[in-house]
Amino acid sequence: MGSRLVGYGAYLPERVVTNKDFEKLMDTTEEWIVSRTGMQERHFARDDETVADMATSAAELALKNSNLSIDDIDMIIVATTTPELDFPSVGVQVQGRLNATKTVPAFDVRGACTGYIYAMHCARAFFAAGMYKRIMIIGAEKMTRFINWEERGTAVLFGDGAGALIFEESNDKDTGIIDTVVMADGTGFGMLHGTLDHKISMNGPETYKKAVTLMPEAAAFIMKNAGITVDQVDWLIPHQANLRIMKTAAETIGFPLEKVVVTVDKYANTSAASGVLALAYGMDNGIIKKGQLILYPAFGSGLTWGSALFRV
Repeated sequence: MGSRLVGYGAYLPERVVTNKDFEKLMDTTEEWIVSRTGMQERHFARDDETVADMATSAAELALKNSNLSIDDIDMIIVATTTPELDFPSVGVQVQGRLNATKTVPAFDVRGACTGYIYAMHCARAFFAAGMYKRIMIIGAEKMTRFINWEERGTAVLFGDGAGALIFEESNDKDTGIIDTVVMADGTGFGMLHGTLDHKISMNGPETYKKAVTLMPEAAAFIMKNAGITVDQVDWLIPHQANLRIMKTAAETIGFPLEKVVVTVDKYANTSAASGVLALAYGMDNGIIKKGQLILYPAFGSGLTWGSALFRV
């Protein structure tokens, strides 16, 4: 069995934080931030707003968009790195908040910025096994919990938000999640990680080098595996980590910049929510059309990286 996309939803917190706001908080300038990251603003969740809150809001919109109820869903997978609780999972919390009466499985995947691709990888396997009819995949992050206000190099990089996609089984292998690939290298742990005191530790130059190498490799691998070329892909949605990384990766893969969906200027880096938020933005604004082919490569802490190929 294959799958097809039947609904999507995105949620962004109300508070918008601009680069000018950062100028008031630390020794930085808007020009410095834009030149290094391409970011202009980002959304910050309220102190009392949780990852589960945002994930539930995105899920509600996806259900509404697909004319489904929570009891039409057979599995919930949430990609997140920033849950407030060690347990239960955000997936279980979402299921409960939506008042599900079916006791379907719900769980979290922790793959950092590659988390959503890991979640899609799981969903593709379940569809291939014929085990579930409809799966909701949510990416939700409250990255602002990890902001180190004493480190301007990382403080300006992150935002909060959530996005959800609903896929259902299909006999057509050229729709929905067509292919996925995920990889990891734990020896790169020290390059990028979150500490116990909720601070981000990152070696920027080394992270950049790995990202612009491994994302294109994953994208090239999945295109070769699917037997397609760059010109057959309608849109590239790279993980929205940094505009320089995205441009370099696109050029390495061979994508013209006009075929790259960019939201990093509006949302900054939302980790596992990044790709699905960019997809929702593209669809809401008529940029991405139904039936188009999307390539989504990502790279994150772990080190983790991978790519997904899917049709909307």
